[in-house]
Amino acid sequence: MSQSERRVAVITGAAGGVGQSTVRKFAECGYTVIGTDIRLPEGLFEHDHVSYQTCDVTSEADWMSLAESTIGQHGKLDALVNNAAILMTYTIETSSVEDFKHMMEVNSTSVFLGMKYMLDALKKSDAASIINLSSSSAVAGYPHFIAYGAAKAAVRSLTMSVAVHCQTNQLPIRCNSIHPDGILTDMVTHMKGEFPEMTPDQAMKAYSFACEPEAVTDVIYFLASHESRHINGAEIRVDNSSTIQMPYL
Repeated sequence: MSQSERRVAVITGAAGGVGQSTVRKFAECGYTVIGTDIRLPEGLFEHDHVSYQTCDVTSEADWMSLAESTIGQHGKLDALVNNAAILMTYTIETSSVEDFKHMMEVNSTSVFLGMKYMLDALKKSDAASIINLSSSSAVAGYPHFIAYGAAKAAVRSLTMSVAVHCQTNQLPIRCNSIHPDGILTDMVTHMKGEFPEMTPDQAMKAYSFACEPEAVTDVIYFLASHESRHINGAEIRVDNSSTIQMPYL
């Protein structure tokens, strides 16, 4: 496959568990991948068609620079995966205003910026896809995830609005969101903040809803593929039914 024939993907949060899994999947399936993160540590997945770029997803300037370099080097963008996120757990009584604003900025404003500034590059594709990582907490009430849930609910709404915008304006872009429950990554297993005490039985039930990063990656890749060509504006729950069962926390 020539370089001009390869599809191009931008994946944010590329240094994390889901990010690295997704970079690997897309590269091994024939994409040219640009992975971004605010910090790029040693030991990231390497491939002839993978490059990494430092990007603060809350920065307009960084997104504008990324859009310019993507069009300049590749002429288009076929898949945008908005995966970057932070996780802190607080309730309405314990969350500070600063914590809430920071969570919204990193987890939802970043998605708005990514879609806004990468849209021109996506328009240059014959069939582009935006995949936004939301959460099960966007569709259910979790007291200790008040800021995280609010931010991820905003991602869900942004996704639907952009999907309708692109469809009604006949743009070659689909936009969908993915809603995992717990993912077995460092961000989840070492989350900051406070968490409710659980009995051993509750902990085991909560763990049963968690998945490995690759399970989320497989859905991301599907939503970028031709096989999902009529899926647009959807919320795909990757939660092993957690959001339709009785509360487990």
